Amino acid sequence: MSEMKENHRAPDPLWDMVSGLGDRIAFLEETVAQLKSVDLALHEIQLIVFNFAERIHEGMVLIQDNKIMWANLAGCRMFGYEPEDLINTEPTSLVHPGYRQKLAERFALIQAGDILASPEVWPFIRKDHTIIHIRSFGYRVIYRGRPAIMSFYYDVTEDKKLQEELTLRAEMLDLVSDSVFLLDMNGKIKYVNKAVYESMGYTQDEITKMSIVDINPDELKRKAEIRLKTTSSQKEGRFRTVHLRKNGSRMPVDVRIRVIKRGEQQYILGVVREIIPEGVQEI
Repeated sequence: MSEMKENHRAPDPLWDMVSGLGDRIAFLEETVAQLKSVDLALHEIQLIVFNFAERIHEGMVLIQDNKIMWANLAGCRMFGYEPEDLINTEPTSLVHPGYRQKLAERFALIQAGDILASPEVWPFIRKDHTIIHIRSFGYRVIYRGRPAIMSFYYDVTEDKKLQEELTLRAEMLDLVSDSVFLLDMNGKIKYVNKAVYESMGYTQDEITKMSIVDINPDELKRKAEIRLKTTSSQKEGRFRTVHLRKNGSRMPVDVRIRVIKRGEQQYILGVVREIIPEGVQEI
């Protein structure tokens, strides 16, 4: 009889384990449900990121060990390729030969953790052998447990052409002996050529912080304000007035002005020539 009682008491620890198994199963089922929810959320986030990457107009590329591991559609077509053409390609092979070593060094620094202070512009060669100027910036990321680079870039070819054109025009204007002013419609001086600050004694930085009214003597300021308000895009204006140099001396001038447009913005372009008094020989 005592033996039967011992046999009846022996399974007590096992019974405790079995009785608690239901709670553990319920906990595990809840955990699995939570993991499935997290997995679904991660999958949705991946879809959002993928759709975003494929729809934006800017380029995105993942680089590891100087190999393109992934690139979005816009980024590939910017160079004239499809994504499958560029996977496992060396990105440095796409840049102008004179910049390949420098770009490889830049990639190595970023992959090592260097942070770019600002985007850089690089000349790349498209599939059709034309040059495209790309402004890019990149960050160090971890891909498959190892350092990599996620780079974002966009085409600035037209901007660069415009900047080169504006630089050329500015250099040409600096060769002109007449003073050239570019004003906004309120008279704020936006640009002057070299002749302006050489003849008036101001630095370029000083005069581009001024209004055209500021360089008129007090008795002519009101008239200058009226001219600004009545300047028309329909015709060119021409008049004589007086400008004040930085040292306070007066300079009689002949002025021609007209309204020009840059995109949707209007500006006043003025060409000013000093009037040399009769009997004074111009040197």
